[in-house]
Amino acid sequence: MRVSYGFAEAGYTTHGEKIPEVPIVSLVLRVDRLQARGPAIVDTGFDGGVYANIEIVKLFADTKPSMISEFDIPVYGKCEFEVFTAQAFLQYKGKDFEIGEVRVYVPTEPEHLTGEVLVGREILNRFNELLLNPKQRILSIEL
Repeated sequence: MRVSYGFAEAGYTTHGEKIPEVPIVSLVLRVDRLQARGPAIVDTGFDGGVYANIEIVKLFADTKPSMISEFDIPVYGKCEFEVFTAQAFLQYKGKDFEIGEVRVYVPTEPEHLTGEVLVGREILNRFNELLLNPKQRILSIEL
């Protein structure tokens, strides 16, 4: 099965320069009866599975992390994360396609939470094929 997504506008720098568009997927995370869904930025530089935003953090409100991990984040340096698991799906044309269980990384410092969700290599490397076509602004994934 092949799914395709577009790129999203990334805004402007503080100097007024346009930031290049970013590839996104429509991600669904399920934890027990709770669910979060929305756009997630494809970030090949993120070693983990899912870098959570505040909406995703709410899925784990009464859950203990499976472990603590550290990553070097370019802006902040070495950061600590609580690691949780969730069932993940890509949503495409109204259907959910299962990715399987993924690790979700929640920064332990609230200032490291962003409004965006990142999908990293722990997930991206599961796909049979991942093609980024920046000229056409298309991300194509073979599941």
